[in-house]
Amino acid sequence: MVETGELLDVAREAAFAAGRRVMEVLRSTVETARKADHSLVTNADHEANTVILTALRRSFPEHGILSEETGREGPVSAEYVWVVDPLDGTRAFVRGLAGFSVHVGLLKEGRPHAGVVFDPVAQTCFEAQRGQGAFLVGPGRRVPLRVSSRADWLAMPVITSKGFPPDLRRSLEQKCGLSFLEPINSVGVKVGYMVRRLADIYLNHHPVRYWDTCAPLVILEEAGGRMTHWDGTPLSFAAAEGNAHPHPTVATNGVRHEELVSLLASFPKP
Repeated sequence: MVETGELLDVAREAAFAAGRRVMEVLRSTVETARKADHSLVTNADHEANTVILTALRRSFPEHGILSEETGREGPVSAEYVWVVDPLDGTRAFVRGLAGFSVHVGLLKEGRPHAGVVFDPVAQTCFEAQRGQGAFLVGPGRRVPLRVSSRADWLAMPVITSKGFPPDLRRSLEQKCGLSFLEPINSVGVKVGYMVRRLADIYLNHHPVRYWDTCAPLVILEEAGGRMTHWDGTPLSFAAAEGNAHPHPTVATNGVRHEELVSLLASFPKP
């Protein structure tokens, strides 16, 4: 039986330890390679993955694990499945730029149940467990988080990843006056903007994987926001080849989510 708070305690400590290791690698020697799908991977991804999985296996041997770097392991029928991205935003990391984070998420019966996102550059940690709220965590503090209630397009900043299509950005600026912040990588970092009320909309221009969204989604929802596909359908985490969401995602503070989804339907999909 998992004690209340134990899930987040273990996930948080694992994320902190992985983040420390990531920064140690950044300050020493970063080794890069390409995976079979041509995505970038580094020694920091692998070493942070080992740190996290060692902690999860030790504390929850009966749980399943899905990691970007090592795939699925553990009981197929496990009620709890940890979903791990040891370094979300690897391209930014390799360039020595802000925009990477450590994700430790948890599915319960196939639904995001808890999550921790740690940004080791900004030294910010966001966490949430279903039904218990979202929090900014630091030494001696645990501050409740809530997305903004802003409802005027002109006052709702948009955050995107680097590489967001310029034509689509211009169309959104012209059609409803949306204002775009400087782009930054990592789903977790961008959701961190939203739960701190620095942004109200996050537009993603390409499909992402379960480990990109599991932890950020529960943090955003517990802070009062929403994340769906561009067509408004909810994100599924059912076991599937590639462990990928089929379409780009949109996240908002929830105030005009359906309206934004309808607006996006009038634009060509990126």
